[in-house]
Amino acid sequence: IEIAIDFFSYMNATAQLLDTDSMLLAVSAFNDNGFQSMVSDNKRLMRSDFFPGLGWMLSRGVWEDGIGSNWPEGWWDDWLRDEKQRRGRHIIRPEVSRTYHFGKSGGASDNWMGKQIENVAVNKKDIKWESEDLSYLEESTFRRNYWEIITAAKVAKDTKNAMNLIGSSNVILTYNDLKDFVWKAEYFGIMHDERAGVPRTAYKGVVEVKVKGKNSLFLAPPRDKLEQDFSIST
Repeated sequence: IEIAIDFFSYMNATAQLLDTDSMLLAVSAFNDNGFQSMVSDNKRLMRSDFFPGLGWMLSRGVWEDGIGSNWPEGWWDDWLRDEKQRRGRHIIRPEVSRTYHFGKSGGASDNWMGKQIENVAVNKKDIKWESEDLSYLEESTFRRNYWEIITAAKVAKDTKNAMNLIGSSNVILTYNDLKDFVWKAEYFGIMHDERAGVPRTAYKGVVEVKVKGKNSLFLAPPRDKLEQDFSIST
């Protein structure tokens, strides 16, 4: 793994979040959908229900609370993604990745996943994360702000309509189930697989990318499911 110039600063600053936020499982330096054409803000961090791996950390408290003593001999990434280990906790991840996987053989390098992650962009700017205000990542604050962002987006009827709208605003497009998600994700070139029922990078079922690095496209569950998961009263 190649690390970005600000990797250690990023980890140092976000470590404090792991120590104070019981709703966090880990911090990752990787965005599975962090392709060059799908990211733009190298200072933006997000909460996610999906554990990316590829440069990550968790706290000693989490390690000692059943993770370390039950650590598997193999496939530990999918093991961590399972709800028995995750327990509803989130992972902090960047919009622009801080790691790059350059392996050519063995493990993920030999399969479909390896071909995808070799196209992920890595941050080149030396950001001093210790000076950044990360209070927006607090769980209730992030959930409330993210709800406002996705509900302000224009609602697309289908994939073609989404592409027509995305040039002028953020767009939200509903998927009805995981099969529907796979079809729509493939249409937009988004990672389409899931683990433990969670699509890669998703937060409460919402998968976000920047189309051509500009406006955001949100693939999201139906509105009633969103309101339930975001704890919105209607």
